[in-house]
Amino acid sequence: MSLLLYGIIAEDVVIDLGCPLWTINVEGLAAIVMTLETEISREPTFVLAYGERVTRLHQQTTLIPMRYGSVLADQSAVEQHLLEQQVHYQARLNALDNCEEIGVRLLIDDTAEAIVTSVPVSGFQYLLARKHAYELPASVEQQVDLLNTALAGFYRQHSAEQSVFNGQRTYLLSYLVPRAQLETFFESLTAVLKTTKESITVSGPWPPYNFIL
Repeated sequence: MSLLLYGIIAEDVVIDLGCPLWTINVEGLAAIVMTLETEISREPTFVLAYGERVTRLHQQTTLIPMRYGSVLADQSAVEQHLLEQQVHYQARLNALDNCEEIGVRLLIDDTAEAIVTSVPVSGFQYLLARKHAYELPASVEQQVDLLNTALAGFYRQHSAEQSVFNGQRTYLLSYLVPRAQLETFFESLTAVLKTTKESITVSGPWPPYNFIL
């Protein structure tokens, strides 16, 4: 038997966990867990159900969400983890208090970044070419500056990372937005999107997965 972690909340919060979830409380923190009688399933239906439970918990209170696959051996292991991470988790709960995550994904056009491999190049030239290939195009950098300027004051934190999404290179901007400012955040975001020709998709609100560290 092992325990699958769903998230961390404040110990004094009362929410509807729903079966089969339960909590382990230590020093002001509560870990929301589920008992696993067998190895963790990788079936898509189980993964989706996990995500839906995390979302439902997040809608009720401030939650540090765990990513799927966070498994500890038993209750003692969970208690030890909470003790070791107590200061960190308390700080994150304060930072995430009553916030949602909104994602803004910009498509990076790589058509002009292809590396010609038919002509021999030195190792140094190859590394320079690879560095250039992963640099943000000027148009994307301008769009990022425009978004961050327009949304300033409506989010608490933000992060950015390049990733591959649906087979295409993208730049994901994640914003931690207080629930009280969601409406004004989306109004400002919509105004920016109306002025751009860039390929941009918006997602959320989500549990703040990109702000748990």
